[in-house]
Amino acid sequence: MADSSKASGGLFRTDGGVRATSGLDVSDPEIADAWAKVRSDGSEETWLLLGYEGKTKLKVHSTGGGGAVELLEAIDDSQVLFGGLRTKEGKFLCLMCSGQDAGAMARGRAAAHKNAAFNALDGTVDEVCGNNKEEFCDKLSRVSF
Repeated sequence: MADSSKASGGLFRTDGGVRATSGLDVSDPEIADAWAKVRSDGSEETWLLLGYEGKTKLKVHSTGGGGAVELLEAIDDSQVLFGGLRTKEGKFLCLMCSGQDAGAMARGRAAAHKNAAFNALDGTVDEVCGNNKEEFCDKLSRVSF
């Protein structure tokens, strides 16, 4: 029988040891700067998209203030994108669109990176996620921004 006092490892350590991370790098200062603009009431930017640079680093893909139409024009079904937006009510939402034409490994890796990407965007209260651009568009249409 195994000794239950020993750590089992993995993501859920109960012995106070170091927990594993997803390994996603969101340290690019441009991400924080762009998100600060989206959060600022005096800024025209209302949304931000982050894309991958390599397999484990995010960078700013695009920003804008033109609403849903402009945001959807910036989304490509061949890639996975994260992001955030400011609603007309002043709330902040996280975004994730897993492009249906993105590779299976990229989509799986993005699922593991989702929490780290969302945690980089402080002050969010909900999320809009889609497994392809069409599903994302449908869910985004329910948001007033």
